Amino acid sequence: MWLQPAFILALLALMLAMIALLVSWTMWRQSQRKLEAMSRLMRELTRTRDSYRKQIEELQAVNIGLGNKVSELHRQLGQLSEQQQELALKDPQGKLYSRATRMVQLGADIDEIMAECEMPRAEAELLLSLHRK
Repeated sequence: MWLQPAFILALLALMLAMIALLVSWTMWRQSQRKLEAMSRLMRELTRTRDSYRKQIEELQAVNIGLGNKVSELHRQLGQLSEQQQELALKDPQGKLYSRATRMVQLGADIDEIMAECEMPRAEAELLLSLHRK
């Protein structure tokens, strides 16, 4: 009675069902592990993206600050250039001193400086001693 073909077929069908269930459960478990690994990877990528986004925002803020500073320095440079030009126009004596300084740098002697720049000897000597050191 135990070895009847219907019983054997039922037993085989039960064993096949259990094997299929075991294979399905194993595959489901593997896919769950893969899903968990992918979830961890996504969280890490999200954190990395957020970190990069924050760094970019900080760089943008610094860039804006630097741009403002450069604009301010450019404005100040323009003002200084205007002031320098005004001073050059107002102070013809300053031009003579600049010319005398260039002459000293080119190796002119005291008499040449006095003659070319219409400068007293004491001033020419002082200029020579200052710029030859």
